[in-house]
Amino acid sequence: MEWKEYSVLTDGICVEAIAGVLHSMGSGGVVIEDPQAARKYVNKDGWKPESVSPDFLNHEFVVVKAYFLADKQIMEELNKSIKLVENTFGVKCKVFVEEMRSEDWEDTWKKYYHTFKIGERLIIKPSWEEYVPIEHEVVVNIDPGMAFGTGIHASTRFCLRFIDQYVKGGERIVDAGCGSGILSIAAAKLGAASIFAMDVDDLAVRIAHENVTLNKLNDVIQVEEGDIVEAMQGREVDIVLANITADVVVMLIPEAAKVLCTGGYLFGSGIVDSRWPGVKKQLEAHGFEIEQVLQDVDWIGVAARKL
Repeated sequence: MEWKEYSVLTDGICVEAIAGVLHSMGSGGVVIEDPQAARKYVNKDGWKPESVSPDFLNHEFVVVKAYFLADKQIMEELNKSIKLVENTFGVKCKVFVEEMRSEDWEDTWKKYYHTFKIGERLIIKPSWEEYVPIEHEVVVNIDPGMAFGTGIHASTRFCLRFIDQYVKGGERIVDAGCGSGILSIAAAKLGAASIFAMDVDDLAVRIAHENVTLNKLNDVIQVEEGDIVEAMQGREVDIVLANITADVVVMLIPEAAKVLCTGGYLFGSGIVDSRWPGVKKQLEAHGFEIEQVLQDVDWIGVAARKL
């Protein structure tokens, strides 16, 4: 299968807007490369220099990459949307396009994506590597394919940390915008009783299905394509996972408040810091107590408990 990789070079302030544009256009996957965030980990244990391109750390700009089937014509719509983002945020963006095959994508992941640990219990392991867990470690096997959700980006790491901290076993969970299925699988591996995962991207849904099967969790995780706001109605759940964007988190909060049991949690992520005040206000307006906030450079993650 032939794909095109669209790379948008931009300032960090409008990353969420660019990612939202690409998602709304039907991208089969969005990747955010943030050198400022990466530089924080250079001197930490476990840092692998080969995990990024040689010149990556020297950049000041952020790159948002998206993938579309090669025969899909999007440049006219993309240029209009990028121009609107530029005018709104007062920034300049550059767009580059590169053709690639699915095999190229797979080879890229295998070169740069390696096993790593999140929190006290979770081991995130690409399907092509071997790892022997010790003591209480729980291994999540993941093959990202063309879907968002590797655990590397801050937004996904935040939710994985919340899952590691709060999931004790027996929870009923909704995963809004499941991407590769990584959050659902992590929660299930830690003992969640049932998980309803959903994404608007049919490719993400297919890849999530494959990862759920890879981890032998089909009896715990249900993955569907569609509108999570509609699908949530009438449910009663203990945790809502929302690793999406600030705009969608804000829209989701009133619905999450209706379906969450008292004392239940919403884990929100994919929120740039400039949008955090609006998310915080919406949470408080709908009866949530903000229990924990994580920040990494410009990204925010929140664990909020329904009162």
